Amino acid sequence: MKVLLLTTDIYGGYGGIALYNRDFAAAVASHPDCEELVVVPRIVPNEPDGIPPKVRFVAQAARNNLAYFREIHALRREKFDVVFCGHINLLPFARTISGRPALLIYGIDAWKPRNRRYKPGAVISISDITLGRYLSWSSFEGKTFILPNAIHLDDYAIAPRDPQLVARYGLEGKRVLLTVGRIVAAERYKGFDEVIEVLCDLPKDVVYLIAGGGNDLSRLKKKSEALGLGERVIFTGLFPDSEKPALYNLADVYVMPSRGEGFGFVLLEAMACGVPAIGSRHDGGREALRGGELGILVDPASSADIRLAIEELLARGTKQIPPGLDYFSFENFTSRVHSILHELTDELRR
Repeated sequence: MKVLLLTTDIYGGYGGIALYNRDFAAAVASHPDCEELVVVPRIVPNEPDGIPPKVRFVAQAARNNLAYFREIHALRREKFDVVFCGHINLLPFARTISGRPALLIYGIDAWKPRNRRYKPGAVISISDITLGRYLSWSSFEGKTFILPNAIHLDDYAIAPRDPQLVARYGLEGKRVLLTVGRIVAAERYKGFDEVIEVLCDLPKDVVYLIAGGGNDLSRLKKKSEALGLGERVIFTGLFPDSEKPALYNLADVYVMPSRGEGFGFVLLEAMACGVPAIGSRHDGGREALRGGELGILVDPASSADIRLAIEELLARGTKQIPPGLDYFSFENFTSRVHSILHELTDELRR
């Protein structure tokens, strides 16, 4: 079986979608019938590494628009058993290679109407809410699959706070709320503002650590200072991936009362470090928390709801990895990908 994956960023990429794509490629390549997986990226932000055996990574496609078009055109001469399209904007290119590509959708990329001219042969969604939003405008009636994020449980654990990070961010004697994510104006739905506003009503030993960088950082800093919270809202800026488990282990509560998350992978990472989590009942966070089985769901529009959930988890004061988190293990993710491959190839044979 020869497989093609067109994607935005993957190896050398940063963030949740790049990680999801890497896991997806690893799972496809691990299938015993997969002879080769050809991966064509749109961008390669950093030096690519961790490319699995059986993966041909066409890094030169990311040089510029012309290089991307050239590589796609060259691939039309090859025969692929399955073609995966890793972003809705890449569907026109995928359709030049296959009349029935399988489209991967993640969140707000597929929530709003796009060009209906290019139809996929199947849709693989990161969450049920994202699939529902996509179906509501696309009129797609073909085969669909739900494929939630994977969490590599061996990469995370409950651990003592790192003394260097405690000193760096002034967290000695503090109880810490944490949110990890891109801090950009286009993604204000993540809930940073809502947590800052609630912080005013929480005890003074409670601080809010916001981990990430982006163009909305200065606005949030000014807002925190205007509310008299300048010393209680702490910004890490960009941080290396290798530091992420230690950042989670600084936290007493992970809180993300968001409105537009397609899934909410950071909730899984926090829980894998034993940090109790708060997510939104109105977006993909409810699926990451398994409908409230793994954490507390809140209405992001209700400051009282958010405050009460934070107070409840702070009062517990304990950390544990919730039973049931292994539902999202990489082994289960791989099994789901293999099942999808079987269904797609069986349908093509028929």
